[in-house]
Amino acid sequence: MTDQSPNSPLDKALKQLTYGFYIVATRKEGSDLKTRSEDWVSASTVSWATQSSFDPPLITIAIQKDSDVNETIQKAQSFSLTVLGKDDEELIKKFAKQTDVDYGAHSVNGISYTEGETGAPVLDCGVATLECKLEDALTTHGDHILFVGKVIKATSKDGQPITELDTRKHYEGVSPRS
Repeated sequence: MTDQSPNSPLDKALKQLTYGFYIVATRKEGSDLKTRSEDWVSASTVSWATQSSFDPPLITIAIQKDSDVNETIQKAQSFSLTVLGKDDEELIKKFAKQTDVDYGAHSVNGISYTEGETGAPVLDCGVATLECKLEDALTTHGDHILFVGKVIKATSKDGQPITELDTRKHYEGVSPRS
C-alpha cells in the first residue's frame, strides 16, 4: 500500500500537479432540494478543474461529497465555473466559506451575478466563465465527486489566471491541510 502520510512520496508527487482557483456556482428552486425549502444559489471555491474533451468541449470538476454545491449541481443539472484572475485572490477565501446570497440584489458573497443560459449564476468576476450542462457524475470511494459538464457558453476577459503557486493557499497532496 502507498504511504499516504504528509511529506510521503505520494504527497510530494501530488503537490507537483498544477492547480488554479475557480468558483463553481449553481442554482435550483428550493422545492427540488432535500436540505432546504427555498431557492438556493450555491457557490464555492474549487481548485480541481480541467478540460476533459475537445469535441464536445467538456470540463471536469471535483466537489466535496458533503457540500451544498454537490446536491445543488445534481438537482440543477448545470453549473458555471469562473476562472479567477491574479486580481481576484481575496475571493478564494471568501468563497471557501458559507455562501451569503442577496437574491434581491442578485449577488453572492458581495459579487453580482446574472442568470446564465443554463440557469446557473454567472458571477461578475474572474478572467473567464464557462457555463455548463451536467453530462455525467462519477462517484468513487474518495471524498469528492467528479462532475463532467458540457460547455454551453464561455466568456473571457483580459488577465491571467491565478494558481496556487501565486498564493500561500494550497488544496493538494494527501490532506487538505498538507
